[in-house]
Parts: sequence; structure tokens; C-alpha cells
Amino acid sequence: MNRLLETFSDYYNQQDFRLFQNTLAQKVYETLGASYSNSDGEVKMVTDLCKALEGKTYGRLKFHATKIHGSRSFVEFHNQDKPTTKELADMVIISVATKNRDIVYEKTAFIQNKKEDTKNVWKIDQDQLYLLHNFPTFKGEKGIFRKNFNDEVVFQNHSETLGNYGLLQSPGEMVLVNALTVFRFQQGGKILFSDVRKYSHTKNNNFSFPLIDYPFWDEMLYRYFKHFPKYSFPFLNLPFLGNSIVSFNIYEFIRNWSLFNIGEVVSVCDKVANYDLWNFNRILLRNAGLSEFINLKTERQEHEFDNNLAIMVVHLNLDDEKR
Repeated sequence: MNRLLETFSDYYNQQDFRLFQNTLAQKVYETLGASYSNSDGEVKMVTDLCKALEGKTYGRLKFHATKIHGSRSFVEFHNQDKPTTKELADMVIISVATKNRDIVYEKTAFIQNKKEDTKNVWKIDQDQLYLLHNFPTFKGEKGIFRKNFNDEVVFQNHSETLGNYGLLQSPGEMVLVNALTVFRFQQGGKILFSDVRKYSHTKNNNFSFPLIDYPFWDEMLYRYFKHFPKYSFPFLNLPFLGNSIVSFNIYEFIRNWSLFNIGEVVSVCDKVANYDLWNFNRILLRNAGLSEFINLKTERQEHEFDNNLAIMVVHLNLDDEKR
């Protein structure tokens, strides 16, 4: 963990790293702007987004992004007492750090992307919102979960940032906001940008106190504050490995993602926080081509992947020599 904390500490203080983040954000703006001007739908916009991110690197950090075209994946769950079938999400964002090919830290976020229906207004499917907000126990009805999980699937959402929405906005903007915030501020099945902006977004929102309950977090906090004390208590002004609830624009999204501030913690070192999500991550990482760089061995080595899904991964390689 020392190497992870030291690397992010160094990057955060490097002007070249901020320049890299800004340049990458500008590239994404150009890509989404072109898609929006061509009246492309969400699938084309996400595909173009993957192309813009694929292969971008800074030091030990590398972005992998691929849009896999296949069957849509549906899951069965209960919305209150009503049996319901919905698609979980159309994009997954993974942040993963490795040492000697072994994963030492990983986070995951499910994203449902939506273009605005009218200016700064998005209609929200209430069943899917219920799924992304609550993550009730579900079964695979069609697609990746049905083919790879025999039993019911249980995902923890300790940070309330496992389920999210990518609100695509004219002329080529994206607001990333967690499902809980959408639930809180929606009106009549719609979420307005003006309502999302009401959210009190400060650096303190990038830290979730419940994470301290994780068995590994006490040691991680100790190491964090030891190596980066100026961001410690009482301000909790953590610039990386935090918990971002909302990114209001592409610049915030790229900065948060490249600093591992997006999504739910899946594992730290050898300690797994969520086994179903841990297994699912390995299926996604393998199909995104990361097995070349990461040890992805699991009890079940053969997995079936037939899904219409964008997989976007930022990989921090902590080896002594950059591969």
C-alpha cells in the first residue's frame, strides 16, 4: 500500500499530471461534442468515448477502454413486492492498481448513460433507478449474469457510489452522479441539472465515513496520513482514493477517475470487500484485455461474455520497472 499512496501523492503534486488530465478531458470534450452535433445516440457516444480514452498513459497509469457489442444483459429483482426485469447498466468503470501483476486495490462503478430529453432534463426509468440505488438481490435473466452466476447475486453498495448515471448534455458534456443523488432530487420521474447543482459538492464529499468500518481501512488510513499528512483530519480533504458522489463536468470526471475517486471499493491487497463483485470484475477485466497485465485467476477460469457493454479501466502499475 505504501507504493500506491506514494505514487498518487507524487502524481497529485506534479504539474505535468494535471496537464495530462486537462489534455485528456479536452479530448473527451471534442469527441462528445462531435457525437452530439451528429445527433448520435448513447451507444455511439459511448463507443466514441472509449476510442478517445483507449491507450492513453501517464507514467505508471494507463487507460483501457472498449465497447463490446453483443446481447443486452438483463437481471431479475423485486422493486418492493413487484418482480422486475431490467438492464443493470451500459458502462462499467474500473480503477485497479497492481504490484507484480497482483491486484492490490480496485474499485468499480456501474454507469447508466442517458442523453437529455429536453435541455438539461433527463427522464429516469424508476425500476432501473431502484436497482442502481438499492442493489437488491438479483438473478441473471439474460446475458453475462445468467451465463456466469448460478446463484443469486449480491452486490454491496457501501459507499453509495456503485450505481451511477452518466447524464449526457449538449453540446458535449457529461455529468456523473450517483443513483442516490438522482433519487433524492428527481421530480416526477425526471432529474434536472438545476436540481443536481443544488447538491452541496465540496472536497469533503469525497470521503465516506462508513469505509472506516472495512477491516482493512484502519491500516490504510494510517498509511495515508503518514505519507500525506496535509490532507488529514479534521478536514478530510482527500485528493485521491476518495469517494466522489458527483462530477459536474468532464474535467472533474477525468480528475476523479484518474485519482481513483470513483466507485465502490472491491478489494484491498488480499482482503475482498465483496466477493460477487470481485468475481464480476475479473470477468470484465479479462474481456477488456487486461489479463496480459494482471493476474486474473479465479476458481472458474472459463467465462462466457455476451453483453452490450462499455468497459473502461484505469490501471496503475506499481512494479519497480514500468512494463
